[in-house]
Amino acid sequence: MTLELPESGDCIFCAIVSGKAEARWEARPDGGAGGDGSRVACFHNQLKWARVMLLIVPVRHMTQWELWSSDVLVDAAVLAVEMGDKHCGDDGYRVISNFGRVAHQSQVHAHVHVVSGTSDQTNGASRDPRNAAGVDVRVEVEALSHGKLVAEEYGVDEVPLAVKISPSTAFPCSQREFWGSEQILLASQAALEIGSRYSPQGFRLISSFEPAGKADNPADLFLLGGGQLSLYV
Repeated sequence: MTLELPESGDCIFCAIVSGKAEARWEARPDGGAGGDGSRVACFHNQLKWARVMLLIVPVRHMTQWELWSSDVLVDAAVLAVEMGDKHCGDDGYRVISNFGRVAHQSQVHAHVHVVSGTSDQTNGASRDPRNAAGVDVRVEVEALSHGKLVAEEYGVDEVPLAVKISPSTAFPCSQREFWGSEQILLASQAALEIGSRYSPQGFRLISSFEPAGKADNPADLFLLGGGQLSLYV
């Protein structure tokens, strides 16, 4: 894939996981149940663009594509929601992964951002009946997910391609239920298929979570792509 960043042989996230570099930890890699150690870890991002910025990373070095193609994603998704609810309960939060430099990915080692505050972009998105980017993803995603997911193109400001992937009416669930189950892996596989076909230079995957005191929002995973994207906060 052209969107993959080149390996440098010097991975800061591997150094953090191994203890060779410092981090402010929330979930250490040796904290897994059963004494086997977890497959994912969480620490604070050094960036201060939002009140809370956390990073969920796989303990084993893998690329974004490898993470979002494997069942390790389910562990990462569960931890992301746990950390988001713990640290961003009053504000809500976004869970984000960037693929490629056009989406501002800077580290090869797979990572999921948890950022306080919901997304103005996706919250304000509306169904785009014009199919402005000229793609037709509904049939592809329904076939790929055996009817458990649907995909529709949406209009998002300053984003050439925006696709919303969500559970079909036969499999309804809330956002937290969606991210706490293997449905997120089905959605990720669909998103990678759409992204590789229609935005091979790079794309972003993002979901928003309402504050804990409000009713949980409907499940969705947005793919944003088709060209250079703005920063993710």
